Amino acid sequence: MVIPLDELVAVDDSAVPLLRQWLEASTVDVTALPVEPARRDACLTDLQVTLRSVLGAVAYETGGLVIDHGWLRLLGGGHGVLPSLAEANGLDDPDTAEAPDYVVLGWDVVGGVFALDGGALRGVRGHVCYFSPDALQWEDLDVGHADFVRWALTGGVETFAEDLRWASWAQDAAAVALDAVYLSDPPLWTAAGQEVDAAERRMTSVDDLLARHAEAAVALAAEIDVSD
Repeated sequence: MVIPLDELVAVDDSAVPLLRQWLEASTVDVTALPVEPARRDACLTDLQVTLRSVLGAVAYETGGLVIDHGWLRLLGGGHGVLPSLAEANGLDDPDTAEAPDYVVLGWDVVGGVFALDGGALRGVRGHVCYFSPDALQWEDLDVGHADFVRWALTGGVETFAEDLRWASWAQDAAAVALDAVYLSDPPLWTAAGQEVDAAERRMTSVDDLLARHAEAAVALAAEIDVSD
């Protein structure tokens, strides 16, 4: 049974005021992108979450959140080339949509992906996990979605991403398109790629870099199996 939009929105204890408070009190640079009403409504309906949740509030109140000079892009109701939470997770087509094993929440400018674990990742169901572009595996952040959003808005990304950042990261992150990321040469998952200040970078699409990560992760897993 699909819950209609008006019931998803008309709740007594909406998380929207809380999200607004967090945005106003944020200790890092953050831009709440304008939301496109039609995409917002479709997103909330496709997600089937109410405004009681911070996830619903982000989807309904924002087109997405661009955090820490653009290093982190959290998905919302959709804005321009930035997909909505529903679109990014294949929930926008009722003929093909299935309940996902995890929900992609957003990504950083080096292709690290944040996702809510529905049972398919390495963490606890309901926790946010991170696919690390240097380790090529998921790690459990040990927080739920609401705590994750608050963490991101209070400087948590700064320490978390320290090893992935180069000298001019702030200027470069602000310059990259919302649907683009930086591909490092050598790649971050190689030994040489750990020297991030020495690497060369070029912009590529999110889909391209994530496909490269998936391919490299498969190859790495095969190497480990052979060595065992």
